Amino acid sequence: IIDEAERLNRFIANLLDMTKLESGAIMPNAALHDLGEIVGSALRRASKIMVQHGVEVDLAQDLPMVEIDPVLFEQVLFNLLDNATKYAPAGTAVRIQSWRDGDSVGLQVLDEGEGIPPDDLEHIFDKFYRARKADHVRAGTGLGLAISRGFIEAMHGTITAANRVDRTGAVFTITLPIPTKIEHLDTAA
Repeated sequence: IIDEAERLNRFIANLLDMTKLESGAIMPNAALHDLGEIVGSALRRASKIMVQHGVEVDLAQDLPMVEIDPVLFEQVLFNLLDNATKYAPAGTAVRIQSWRDGDSVGLQVLDEGEGIPPDDLEHIFDKFYRARKADHVRAGTGLGLAISRGFIEAMHGTITAANRVDRTGAVFTITLPIPTKIEHLDTAA
């Protein structure tokens, strides 16, 4: 009963978030934050849905802080982790990795599922769209990835979906700009 109540709560929260995004009511409360702290918070929050998956975390040590809304960014990570657990078989690993690339920071969530069908890649972030597998659609509302894209874009970042090249599975990549004030601090030090 508790699990179903939590699932219903997530469903209603997704509907409200999508309504806010479409009406332009999402205004990120952005400030400088350490990605590692938010990744840890998202993993703690997702621990119940990830019990059948291993978690690998490889965060670059020299990452600068990024200007994000921690609540919105944690929701994005939760949505990506939830998605990974739905589409990857039990016993497989979900990997989170980050790096710095010039004036941006990248973060990926990788799973070991079957990947995203090529026909679904261009629609994966569309509202109410769910990837199909054979003759059925996985459980979900099709809002999590649309909300994730809206939140990331509201924080001046990008999010993309692709299939892994090293093995089967999906990879979601978030790119966030490094604020210029942080760049100046890095070069002055």
